[in-house]
Amino acid sequence: MSTLIRVAVDLSGSEKGPAEVLNGAILAHQEGGLEIILVGQSSAVAGKDLAGCSFIEAPLAIPMSEKISRELLRNPDSSLFKIVRLVQEGKVDAAVSGGNTACFVALATTLLGTIPTVERSGIAIFLPKMSGTTILVDVGANTAAVPKHLVSYAVMGSYLHQALFGSKKPRIGLLNVGEEETKGSDLYRETHLLLKQDPRLNFIGNVEGHDIFDPKVDVVVADGFTGNCILKTTEGVAEDFASFLKEEIVKKGLEHEPAVAEILGKFFRRGDFAEYSGGFLLGVSGLCVIIHGRSGAEAHRKAILRARDAAAGNLMSRLRSP
Repeated sequence: MSTLIRVAVDLSGSEKGPAEVLNGAILAHQEGGLEIILVGQSSAVAGKDLAGCSFIEAPLAIPMSEKISRELLRNPDSSLFKIVRLVQEGKVDAAVSGGNTACFVALATTLLGTIPTVERSGIAIFLPKMSGTTILVDVGANTAAVPKHLVSYAVMGSYLHQALFGSKKPRIGLLNVGEEETKGSDLYRETHLLLKQDPRLNFIGNVEGHDIFDPKVDVVVADGFTGNCILKTTEGVAEDFASFLKEEIVKKGLEHEPAVAEILGKFFRRGDFAEYSGGFLLGVSGLCVIIHGRSGAEAHRKAILRARDAAAGNLMSRLRSP
């Protein structure tokens, strides 16, 4: 990677504390191809070796529970405001935060605006499966979608898959209650027709919930309300099943068996949604990557590298294309 990709990272964006963010940033920086700008309170880096990362002071950390207000969106002292402003000014290629998602989305939309061909932004996340990764978009940015919004999600999700995974023609599926074209609400029937007619897309038709983890689809499109329900349900099932599995292994006294411990560790890593952090806010005029608030150092490392790869893959140029 000949050109360094510049990424601004919100030090205040983790429920586990700034040390986890800092450690993740340092690990990502060691991978190369990166210039990382840490943004947050000076107390978070006092006496710390930043290992080549630079730092910008932001005295205000927006709490996770803080509601959006006009005053908050105009306050230049918050770390969220500063990382988005750096994108707006062209000083970085991407902004990464696990902080207040609603504020991050609002600030990105306000400061960066949307791409001319996009009316509503959508959040694209990554779901693990045996054959790789499925991109699901939207998972909550727009709960009042109309057909043209879903079409733009399909196009942007396709470009995202191309940029990150090198795919030529990602297979697009529309999440619905059945595979037939006539299934679903007016929103989904109209969207199906538009997707089928769009020459930019490799549209494979309607897919159902269980197909999200099937090898046959690369990008699944949904309205924000449905997508968010899918995300939260999947997270809950994964966490519940992981707890059940661990409990049963402990009951059997197998937790210290090397093979069992190895398999269990792989399962927990694969099922930990914090490890698949790095959802993209697609549609705004700049790369903004949203991390799960519970993310630790490794999840931050992966999200920062995902931002780097998206920028290196010219994602914004693809998204701005007609």
